[in-house]
Amino acid sequence: MKLCIPILGEKGLSKELLANDFYKANHYCITDISENSSEVYTLDTSNTIYLSMSELKKLEIKAIITPNLRPMAAKILFENEIEVYQSLGNVVEENINFFKKGTLKDFTEAMIEQKSSCSSDSCSSCSSSSCG
Repeated sequence: MKLCIPILGEKGLSKELLANDFYKANHYCITDISENSSEVYTLDTSNTIYLSMSELKKLEIKAIITPNLRPMAAKILFENEIEVYQSLGNVVEENINFFKKGTLKDFTEAMIEQKSSCSSDSCSSCSSSSCG
């Protein structure tokens, strides 16, 4: 099983810190739990600022660990059957170990980051035409 973690840079995983959310990361740690291996995936200038759904599928990502989850990201990930877990602390290697031990919690609707400006009238903060 492969999982993806948004990270701040390209340090060693025992020191690497998680980015605040999946959308803001420029680097991602892709970990293959069954192979016990990890690599840093860096977006270049030809990519968008986040991993697209097609990239996640191409990389065979089945789960994401992140501190925060935006409503539209949650909707897309859940519709594509990608599990999302809330991180504990902010160190990558620790969160991989928490995942292996089964101590991370699945994101629930109540945990999903809500933007105060998100309403049915205006949805520019979601980058979508509807916030539902």
